[in-house]
Amino acid sequence: MSRTLVKKRSLSLPVRNLGNEAGRYGTLAVLFGVFFLFAVIAPSFFSFGNLSNVLSQSSVLAIVAVGLCFVVASGGIDLSVAVSFDIGAMTAVLLLKSGAGWLPSMLIGLAAGALVGLLNSFLVVKAKIAPFLATLGTLFIGESMEKIVTKGGEPVYFPGMSEAFKWLGRGSLFVWESGDGTRIDFKFSIVIAAAVAAAAYFLLSRTVLGRYLHAIGAQKEAAALSGVPVKRYTAYAFVLCGLICSLAGMIGSSVLTSYVPMSGRYYLMDAIGAVFIGSMLHRKGYVNVPGTLVGVLFFGILANGLNLSGIHFYWQSVVRGGVIFAILALNSAIANRRLHAAKSNPVA
Repeated sequence: MSRTLVKKRSLSLPVRNLGNEAGRYGTLAVLFGVFFLFAVIAPSFFSFGNLSNVLSQSSVLAIVAVGLCFVVASGGIDLSVAVSFDIGAMTAVLLLKSGAGWLPSMLIGLAAGALVGLLNSFLVVKAKIAPFLATLGTLFIGESMEKIVTKGGEPVYFPGMSEAFKWLGRGSLFVWESGDGTRIDFKFSIVIAAAVAAAAYFLLSRTVLGRYLHAIGAQKEAAALSGVPVKRYTAYAFVLCGLICSLAGMIGSSVLTSYVPMSGRYYLMDAIGAVFIGSMLHRKGYVNVPGTLVGVLFFGILANGLNLSGIHFYWQSVVRGGVIFAILALNSAIANRRLHAAKSNPVA
């Protein structure tokens, strides 16, 4: 009997993190496979000019995904990131169009996004509604408000937008052109995304906020028994998420010099997917900013490569879904094989 107990304990050690390790290998294999496939299919894909375009085009998604990390780390989900994105952009653009300065417009836009997060935190913490349902309701209500304000969802154009505000998404830190026509345009939005990601990484990995959010996400009841103020930090997560996503919305509007209602929906699923991929790349399966950025780059590379490959827009979502299925299938296959091997050859 003691020998059986020893075997069971020894078996648990190698098996414990096999699923997470398999997820890392399978995900990285698919990511590198997609990257090199596009490099072969479309020779221009691997050029410095195109890769700089991928970074620029992915900066807004990166900010949304990083904001979502706070909520997912706490064990929740926020489907209303699209509304925070839109409300922040709509508020700032309407204020700019009315003659307000770019800084007050931005600050009020950020406050509007934070209010969306505050509403979500009230629904989840006080009303005790499941995060999925609470934020889904906020998504529907918010999009309806956008339609009401814009009289049916008409874009709000503002070509005379402040140059300082336009610099958020359209400004370039440097532009380099070679004799063969290669053009590298390093946008200011990349720097903003990097700064937001660095700040989020510090908060999630080096502060009490991050430790508490991970503790709540891992085991809410145990965290509460340990003295963690679960309700307060859950609210912090939603407010931070809304604040960061509203910044992304303003950058998106500065690129278009207009506000397009419900444009935040475009980033919703990719942001969730990027956070999911990032957690699979972590050794313990935790939500983390570096892994999330890898997921963002994956979706950016995938979209860019599909366009360069000439694949029709209608089929691109099919390919994207197929690649995600491939990641899940490969992870599952690797995990099952390693678990089977561990059980067949237990540590003595």
